[in-house]
Amino acid sequence: MEAPKEFFKNVAGFVDRMSPSQVMMLLGVVAGTLVGVVFLVGWLNTVTYTRLYSDLDEAEAGEVVSYLSQNNIDYRLTAGGRTIEVPSSEVYQARIALATEGLPRSGSVGYSIFDENNLGMTDFLQNLNFRRALEGELTRTIMQLREVDAARVHIVIPENRLFKEDQKEATASVVLKLRRGGLGKQQVAGISHLVASSVEGLTPGNITIIDYDGNLLSSGQDSDALAGLSVSQIEVGHAVEQHLEQKAQTMLDEVLGPGNAVVRVTAQLDFQQLERTAEIYDANAPSIRSEQRIKNSNSSSDRSEDVSESQEEDAQETVITNYELNRTVDHIVNAVGNIERLSVAVLVDGTYSEVADEEGVVEMIYEPRSPEELDRLESVVKNAIGYDAERNDQVEMLNIAFDRRNIDTDREALDAMYLREFYMDAARKVGYVLLAAFLFLYLKKKSRKLFGALANLVPPPRPTRRAAREPEPVEDEIPDVLPEKRKPRLVDKMQETAKKEPEEIARVIKTMMVE
Repeated sequence: MEAPKEFFKNVAGFVDRMSPSQVMMLLGVVAGTLVGVVFLVGWLNTVTYTRLYSDLDEAEAGEVVSYLSQNNIDYRLTAGGRTIEVPSSEVYQARIALATEGLPRSGSVGYSIFDENNLGMTDFLQNLNFRRALEGELTRTIMQLREVDAARVHIVIPENRLFKEDQKEATASVVLKLRRGGLGKQQVAGISHLVASSVEGLTPGNITIIDYDGNLLSSGQDSDALAGLSVSQIEVGHAVEQHLEQKAQTMLDEVLGPGNAVVRVTAQLDFQQLERTAEIYDANAPSIRSEQRIKNSNSSSDRSEDVSESQEEDAQETVITNYELNRTVDHIVNAVGNIERLSVAVLVDGTYSEVADEEGVVEMIYEPRSPEELDRLESVVKNAIGYDAERNDQVEMLNIAFDRRNIDTDREALDAMYLREFYMDAARKVGYVLLAAFLFLYLKKKSRKLFGALANLVPPPRPTRRAAREPEPVEDEIPDVLPEKRKPRLVDKMQETAKKEPEEIARVIKTMMVE
């Protein structure tokens, strides 16, 4: 009992000897340690839940919860009881265990539905199961997309009709639950083509896609395809214009210098796809198509040789020849996106020369370029863009002085901003270094005092029996060095006189004794 009392007494004395700043630091260290311990214990005891099943109806959710409760598996209900979550370490075991019990029975089914052999199933049920399996497989595939959180697919496959005009087209609808960011037009079109390619007789125009908020993502009409085609045409036109502008601009920048020329190109493209078939006949080179020969005989059927000879002489032969003119068939399909016409506008800055006035101030004087130089530049630009006079292309080049006041002002502002940012960044880094050095020195000083004071709180260890029996080590005694005492000068003289004249000293002593 004496040790705890002595310890607390030492603590109280230690706190009394500490300054207010040291007390605050000690309290901060103790509080930080306690908070860290509590946080660590809470983190170690935290259970992370993972989704087991979602979008379950109430009946099946109750069956799953009942099974989890019977098997002592922790669970948590979210989304109004339609989603069940279990600890992450038990999610796979729970799914396997529930699958052996046939739970859940609803949800997205796939082609595994045909693994069950049901004898006596009618064609209607067989078609219904096929449609359910197809919807389930498409749902699973669509849910693999990163932007899709949940999906439902509904397919309508009409019955086969006897007459073609009575046959109806297949349709489909897709409901998506999207994550933050949503889907782009290309992704929506991709989902439409995915569903259309998976169902026989289904076209992208017969597919409607909406989200959980009821927003229409794909109207299922051909107008979307036309709009997408128009967008693609605009993108192709911009790409052609940028390509031609870059070719002409880079060339002028190399000749005149950067910022001394501006090029703009407008291209008219032909996106009409024409297919033409031409037949050309050559009347000057006819050819024989067919020939027919007919022999006529006017003699009777006598068997004598003389009569037969006369019959051969009287025989007639008719020849019918059919001629046909030569022809050439050309099947021509023109390319899409041909350039119909180009319009190019080029602005060229002049030259500047330095001129000093009477006061010695240097000014920049603008000088326009010569017509010959502009003609040469125009010819070079035409060759760069592929100028064609038959297309009625037009190139307009104008020499004009550029307004560079804003450019100079912006350049000065940017330079000042750069210098300011540079100095601020340098000052910030120096401040961080000084602050870190100050904190290091301050903490080093305070920690040294704190640990020194804490060391005083710990009582010295008591000597053990073994240590008590053992003789204490004798330290080497170092003799004290005593300072030499200096005798007075009178004593020295008396000793010296006693040695030289002892009789006189004896007489003095006798006289003192008599007196």
